[in-house]
Amino acid sequence: MRATDPSIITIDCHYGGPGYASAYLIVENGRAAFVDTNTVHAVPYLLRALAEAGISPGAVDYIIVTHIHLDHAGGAAGLMQACPNAALLCHPRAARHLANPKRLVAAVKQVYGDEVFAQLYGVIEPIADSRIRSVEDGETLAFGRRSWTFLHTLGHATHHICVHDSAANGIFTGDSFGLYYDWLTRDPARPFIVCLSTPTEFDAVEARRSVDRLVGRNAERAYVGHFGPLEGMRTAAPTLLHTIDAFDVIQGEAVRTSLEGEDLLEFCRERVERVTLDLCEACGNPPNDAQRVRLTGDMLINARGLAHNAQRMRQ
Repeated sequence: MRATDPSIITIDCHYGGPGYASAYLIVENGRAAFVDTNTVHAVPYLLRALAEAGISPGAVDYIIVTHIHLDHAGGAAGLMQACPNAALLCHPRAARHLANPKRLVAAVKQVYGDEVFAQLYGVIEPIADSRIRSVEDGETLAFGRRSWTFLHTLGHATHHICVHDSAANGIFTGDSFGLYYDWLTRDPARPFIVCLSTPTEFDAVEARRSVDRLVGRNAERAYVGHFGPLEGMRTAAPTLLHTIDAFDVIQGEAVRTSLEGEDLLEFCRERVERVTLDLCEACGNPPNDAQRVRLTGDMLINARGLAHNAQRMRQ
C-alpha cells in the first residue's frame, strides 16, 4: 500500500475541538482545490494551509462540497469570496441551497436554536449562481495529472457526493463512509468507524448501498470528513455496515414506542451509546473518561437523527 499522496493535505478545522472535522487541500502543479470547507470559522485554517503550500487564493480553481450540512459547507461562501477564481462543485440538489441558504439555515436553527447556531456556524451567505456547478453521478473532471469521478451517494443525505481521485487512488467520502477516529484505533485491522445518522435524512438501505459502491471503486483509502485519511476501506467496511444495521434497529425500536421529544431522544441516545462503546471494546480500545467525553457529541447527534426519523416514520 502506498503512502498517502503528499499532494493532498488534511486540514484540521477545529470544529468542536481538534481532531473532529477535516477539510482537504489538493495541490496540483501550482493550482489548488479544496474538498469541503467546514464552517465560516474554519476559513482562516483553510487559507493558512493554502499559504503554507505556497499557493495564492487566486490559484484555487475548485471548491468541492460533499454535501450541504454546515460542518462541511458552512464556510463555502467565505472561502469562495477569498478565492475569486474558484468554481463550486456540488450535488444538483445542493446547488439551490448554496445559492439561497435561507431554508437550510432555518432547518438547522430548528434543531439547535438561534444561540447555538450563531456560535457554531455564524452567518451563512449566499453564493452567486454563476459560480456554482452541479456534477452528475459518474461525471469525470480532469485536474492536472489527476482525474476526479463524482459519485452520488445517498444514505447520509440526499444531496451527497463523493469524489474518487485517480492520482491518490483515494475517495473523498464526506460522511458517506462514516466517522473514523485514529485515536480510538489501535489495530488497523480493527479501525474505530461508525456510521453517521445525523438529522434529517438517514436512510439505512441507501447508506449500505453507498458503502458497497465506494468499496467497489477499489480505492486504497478514504479521506473522511471526520477525521482524516483512513487506510484500507475494505477492512473498515464490515464494521461500518454493522453500525448501520445497529442504528437501523434502534430506529425501528424507537418507531414502535410512544415516546416523544426529549424522552424519545434519550431512548435513542442510550442505545447509540451502547453500540458505540461496544464498538470501542471490539476495536480493542475501551475509552477512558476523556475519550468518552469526546464521543458524547457524536453519539448525541446520531441519536437526534434516529429520533427525528422515528417521529417522521410514525406519520
